[in-house]
Amino acid sequence: MVRVATIEPGMVDTELPDHVTDPDVSKLMADLIRDIDVLQSADVAETVAFMAAAPRHVNLTEITILPTAQAI
Repeated sequence: MVRVATIEPGMVDTELPDHVTDPDVSKLMADLIRDIDVLQSADVAETVAFMAAAPRHVNLTEITILPTAQAI
């Protein structure tokens, strides 16, 4: 009765852009964070809690969570 799931988040407001060494990619990420309402860590945490709270007989195998404005 082990459940295994994958959560695939889109753009989340983190420190990641500060650690990207490619200037073009870093700028792209910073622009996305500035221009759209990106996910917050709490959004991802709520998704994890939702999956964990599912009944034992339910296995949510994959969830993709994106900001509404993020192009896929």
